[in-house]
Order: sequence, then structure tokens, then C-alpha cells
Amino acid sequence: MKNPWVAGLLNFFFPGLGYVYVGIGHDTGELIFGALVFLFYFVGWEVAFASIFLSGNPSSASTSAPSPLAALIALVFLLPFAFAYDGYRRAS
Repeated sequence: MKNPWVAGLLNFFFPGLGYVYVGIGHDTGELIFGALVFLFYFVGWEVAFASIFLSGNPSSASTSAPSPLAALIALVFLLPFAFAYDGYRRAS
């Protein structure tokens, strides 16, 4: 029996590592899926922060419609909580 809190914290800080701790991912398909999620998560971080730094002053831009990048930024900040909850639930 694995500790659910450890699985949750590992998935929060390093998405996918909590699943490895629990023992999920011995199937090749699950490992590939986990690696892709991990890759896209960190690529999302890079894209989000690069767009913030390259845009200059975001308050001077016209905000008539929300940017699709705003959804990516929100997703990047919400995903760790979803991964932590799922890791905790699977370890319980």
C-alpha cells in the first residue's frame, strides 16, 4: 500500500511521477501517454511564460476578446491540482 499523500505531492510537482510511485504505468501505452502529458505540460509552461515576457506590457493591448493563450496559461496552472488529486485517489 502506497502513501496517497506522497503520490499526490509527486504528481503536483512532477506530473506523472506519482503514477510511477504508485506502480501505474507498466503498460507501454500508459508510459507513452504519461510521457506526452509530461512533455506537453512543460512545453505549455515555456510557451506561457515566453509569451508573457515577449509581449511587453500586456495592459496596453486591446482586450476585446480573450486570447487562446490565456486558456493555455490557465490550464498550465490548473493541471497540477488535477494530477495531485488523481494520484492521491489512485494510491488510496
